[in-house]
Amino acid sequence: MHYYDQHMHTYFSPDSVEKFENYLEQSDKALVTTEHLDFFSPYQNQADVIPDFPRYTAKIEQLNKEYDNRVRKGIEVGFTYPDKDKIQDYLSGKDFDLILLSVHHNGQYNFMNIGNEDVPLTEHLNDYYSRMLQAVQEFPNANVLAHFDYGLRGYTVTVDELRQVEKKLLKVFKTAVQNELAFELNTKSMYRHGNAHLYEYAIDLYLSAGGKMFTLGSDAHKAEDYEFHFKEAAEMLKRHGVEQLVTFQQQEPSFVPIPQEKVTTK
Repeated sequence: MHYYDQHMHTYFSPDSVEKFENYLEQSDKALVTTEHLDFFSPYQNQADVIPDFPRYTAKIEQLNKEYDNRVRKGIEVGFTYPDKDKIQDYLSGKDFDLILLSVHHNGQYNFMNIGNEDVPLTEHLNDYYSRMLQAVQEFPNANVLAHFDYGLRGYTVTVDELRQVEKKLLKVFKTAVQNELAFELNTKSMYRHGNAHLYEYAIDLYLSAGGKMFTLGSDAHKAEDYEFHFKEAAEMLKRHGVEQLVTFQQQEPSFVPIPQEKVTTK
């Protein structure tokens, strides 16, 4: 089995217009899309972002007839504590292969849209990772903790600054490990938002919490970002002694060796 991207979006998410077919043309591997579920999403400027599951399922069934059963169902759950029952109600009875857990907003603003001029970094770090801890505690049935640094994208954060909340972040990771959540290396965060150094730090922290499951996710919203900088992220994991990645089918993990390709520079 080959590893394949574990975080992608199509036109079933409001911030993408991409077609499944354009991803499928990138390779002959399996494909899973992880469409947004966010109740009251300030970033999307609409009350609720809820995937149309019947249409999504019908489209995947059609594609699987054409593409040799390569397409799987996924969702990215944007967790907020007041909406936890709505989230569970939506997921009930639906057969997703992969569930990502994210912390996108607090019901007032999207965390990616704020910076130090809005909320001082120290205050924000404590608030954001308190919310993430609550998410992993209250939503244990996810498979992957996605972009642990999502709320830091609007800031410039050093490893030393992130260490201010190391105890809290370690508790997040220990809870994630107890609930069998993999840790995502979000390559958009790493190589587009400049947070690769934070992942170097977080990998070791997750390992120290007993973590063994890692995914690579491009967070692609368009086909050209499929497997964005995966070679570099895989090399980072290998530097930390990690030799396997994990994929999910029917929410069951399968381990896959990290490809042996080396990053080449021109």
